[in-house]
This record gives sequence, C-alpha cells and structure tokens, in this order.
Amino acid sequence: MHGLLQRDSSLEDCLHEASLYQMPSSLRRLFATILVYCNPTNPRELWERFEQDMSVDFRSTEDSMLNVRMQVLHSISFTLESMGKDINSFHLLDDDIRFDEDQVESREIDDELAVEIPEEDIVASEALNSKQRHVYNLVLGKVFSNEAATFFVDGPGGTGKTFLYKALLAAVRSRKLVALATASSGVAASILPGGRTAHSRFKIPLDTDEHSMCCVSKQSVIAKLLRVARLIIWDEAPMSRKQHIEALDKMLRDINDSELTFGGKVVVFGGDFRQVLPVVRKGTRQQHVDASLVSSYLWPTLIKFHLTENMRARLDPAFSEYVLELGNGMPPITVDETIKIPDGMLVPYEDDCTSLDHLINAVFHDIHEYSINISAMMNRAILTPKNNYVDEINALLIHRFPGEIKRYYSFDEAIDASEQSVMEDFLNTLTPNGLPPHELLLKINCPTMLLRNINPSEGLCNGTRLIYRAFDRNVIDAEIAVGHYSGKRVFIPRIPFLPNVDENSGFPFKRTQFPIRLSFAMTINKSQGQTLDFVGIYLPQPVFSHGQLYVALSRAKTASTVRILLRPVSTERSEKNCTKNIVYTELLRLASSD
Repeated sequence: MHGLLQRDSSLEDCLHEASLYQMPSSLRRLFATILVYCNPTNPRELWERFEQDMSVDFRSTEDSMLNVRMQVLHSISFTLESMGKDINSFHLLDDDIRFDEDQVESREIDDELAVEIPEEDIVASEALNSKQRHVYNLVLGKVFSNEAATFFVDGPGGTGKTFLYKALLAAVRSRKLVALATASSGVAASILPGGRTAHSRFKIPLDTDEHSMCCVSKQSVIAKLLRVARLIIWDEAPMSRKQHIEALDKMLRDINDSELTFGGKVVVFGGDFRQVLPVVRKGTRQQHVDASLVSSYLWPTLIKFHLTENMRARLDPAFSEYVLELGNGMPPITVDETIKIPDGMLVPYEDDCTSLDHLINAVFHDIHEYSINISAMMNRAILTPKNNYVDEINALLIHRFPGEIKRYYSFDEAIDASEQSVMEDFLNTLTPNGLPPHELLLKINCPTMLLRNINPSEGLCNGTRLIYRAFDRNVIDAEIAVGHYSGKRVFIPRIPFLPNVDENSGFPFKRTQFPIRLSFAMTINKSQGQTLDFVGIYLPQPVFSHGQLYVALSRAKTASTVRILLRPVSTERSEKNCTKNIVYTELLRLASSD
C-alpha cells in the first residue's frame, strides 16, 4: 500500500526538514500554515520544539530572549491574522499572548504602505494612451479630493487594464496613502504589487446569498485598514458573483457609518465580460446572467469606461481583431456557436496519440531545455477545458522532463473509520475537482500549481505557479515562478482536503496531500489572468461554457505563438477546422449598456 501512515510525528518531521534550510522567516510561515490547515494535535509541543529554529534571525538583533520570543510570536501572529486566525486559539503559551494594540493596528497599515513600488509602475503614467489617461486622471482626482466614486474599467485582453491598475497603485502609494489591490483569482492578484484575492482581503464567505456579509467587525484591524484606504482595486470582477460585490458594499457602508455606495470609498472594478463567468451549478444562461455583476443593484451606479486600444495589437493586429470578434460571439466569425480556426494555428489531426505528441512538441520544443531556461519555459503551457485532459498531458510531460522522479502518495481516510480497510484502495483512484492526485509525480525544477489559498498575503494563492526546488519527504521547497512575488522561496506542507460528497461517487473521505499539481498543462479557467509566450490549446471535445475559447486564445500575443489541436466531430473535411464557441451575447449587450 502506497498511502501514508498517518502519524502524529509527520508534522514534526515536516518542520524539522524545513528547519535544515535555515530560513527562519519561511519556517515561521510554514508553522502558521500547519497551525491553520493541518490541525496538529499538540500545537504547543511543536512550538516548543521549533522555537529556537524560528528565532535565529531575531537573536542577532534583540538584546533579550524575551524580546526574541515576542518578535517570533508577533511574526507568527501576523501571518495567522492574514489567514483569519488568532494566535491565542492555539495555546502556545500558558497565558494569552498580548501585543501592543497600537503596534498591531499600525502593522497592517504599515505593511500596506511598505508595499514595494516598482520603478516601472511609477513611470507608467507617462506611457498611458488617451483612454487610460482619462481614467487615470478621473480616479486620482477623486482619490486626492477624498470624494466617493465607483468605476468599472472594461476591456478585452491586451488593452492594458493591469498596466493602468499598476500606475494608479503607484501614484497613490508614492504619496504615502493606502491603496488596496485585489482580484477575483489568485493568479490575477499575484500580478499586482501587494495583491490579494478579494475573498481573503475582504473576508467574503465562499457560499453567499443576498443576505451574506463579509466577516469583518467594526472593531477589527482589517476594518481600520479599510477605513484609511483611499483606493480599492478589484480586478476580474466579472468572474465573481454579484453577491460577493454586494457583500463588500454592505460591509464598507457598515464600518464607515455611511449610506454612500461602498461606504464613500473610491473603488475601481475591472475586467472583461467576454471571459469565463461565475460558476453556477447546473446553471442556464439566465442563471449565469443573474449571477453576474450586471444584474447587481450596484451596476447602474458605476462610472463605466471601455478600453479599446489593444496594446498587444501592434505585434499582430489581425490576430487581435480575430480574438476580439471571437469573444463577441457574433457573425461572421461565429455562426450557430461554431467558429473556423485559421489553418496556421492548427495542429493537423492524424490520431489522438500522434497529434497530441505534435502539439506537445510545438509548445515545448526540447523539453530537456526546461531546467536550463526555466523562466522562458514557465511561460509556455497547454490549455484544455477539463481536468482529466490536464492530467493526461501532465503525466506524459513529467516522464519526458529531465531528472529523477519523486513520488508522493496521499493518505486517503474514509470519514467512517469502519470502512477504511475496504475503501482505501478505491479512494486512492479518485481525484475530485480541486484536489491533488493520490500519486503526485515531481522532478526538480518542474512547474507546479498551488491548489489552495494558503497565504495570499505572501503570494500563495489558488493558481499560483511554483517551481519545485528540492526533494524532502514531508515538506516541499518551492519557488514562486510568476507575478509580484516571483523568486520567493516557500515551504509547502501536506494538508487535508475534504471534497464534496457529490464529486467522489458519494463517499465522504479526507485526502492528506501536498496541495499542488503539475502545470505543464492547466484548465482554460485556471489560465485566466495570465499572459503566456506560447499557448497550446487541446480540444478533444469542444469548450462547454461562455468565454472559454476566448480566454484560451487571448493568453497569447500573436497567432504564431498559438497551436490548437481539434479532434474532429465528424469525418467531413469541412469540420476539421471548426469548433464550438459559446458566448452569452445577451450578457455582453447588458454589460456594454450605460
């Protein structure tokens, strides 16, 4: 049996392995992650065992061991707070741990004010086009005059929305004012300096309805941060359900004692309604429309801007126009939800195995060069609609990737302990959506993707791409590969997952595994927010939801950096370069109306 034996010492082994790297700040973040996600039976025992390892850096600057201890605890506490937890709930000491209240309150604000402002973002305002500059001036005018306003910046991929956000953040932060950068997805958040997912920043419940509220009290440190914030940016807002944005509105009104929209704050939403919509289980088109921002009571109050000049179009204007027309879903590009793919983008179909091999070679060329030029290779990926296709491609590529393979097996535990002996082998065969596989195959320098929001304030979001750096039994040493936190080394422990019962044949179980999967290939939905140097699109079956084909193609910059493999739906020659393109045109009409 390959499954792990569940041992109380596995978390201690994990911390011990990480301590050998002598990176105390990373070790403290790992310790906090274990407290929150791994449910240790004796947190205090772990604290006492690893306190010295976690305090190495502070011992060189503090003059007493008491000060060292308080610095270590304060560091751990801050990480726990960013995950929504209180250090005293883990009982690391006999008495509650108390910090100077003013210091605690100021640290959250100080950390936002200390977000690094890249030089290129400071000078970005000089390179804005006319429409970007119009938005830039209007938003900053409201920020610096302390007036309430809410904006929505609409624009297809390549029109410079992220470039605009970065310029706005730099302008506000360079004046020592608080600007909060958020996004609907972890990947999009990681691109923005100081970015966080909207759910983690505003404590939005995962399951929401029209009565839902953000979990932020008026007396909390987060409430005080939000009160002093002069600008809030929420990228990829159309990917969120309307109830999430309405919950933010209600919370900001409450903590600011204001009846003004969003409590009188300057809020900039942005995104592209051509992209994949919020997921509504068993949803119809109308349910998807009803779930989106355009059906929110807030939509009519937003000041709307439409960015149209595609900054990438200078590289390939014809491709840019093709992708935009595809996203709009109208004739002559799309007829009866069907679109013709230009021959230059197609990988000719011969048979499943041969054609997929051709696609892989087109995207990755010589896979053995991956470890020599990691940054270039990390910007290549194959996109496909479903997880089972992702798994198929990743399994092929990890064996072609150079190096010694490392196998990590999960511990799968039936919730009903009496079924464990008969169910474990069956549970090992399951890989529900959002879970890592039972058998995780890795090699040094291979690309992976995080499957959980572990610590968004440190760049560890669902969808963050990582490079696997070292073999250890109980901890993964990885490096963040893209975005604002690129180059940062992090430790990842095994954590327990509880999949939805209806997604694993009706058997409730718990899987304990490293929260990552390979990312040579990824689902189209997971690729939102990324720009890639070379994009492969694998469609053994057509796309199945609004905007998927548009999202896949708009990850690329030019037609020459896209290759698409279609499995023909019939033997007719005319069908070999055609595929489905699902677009909810009624939503796009609503979104474009003022």
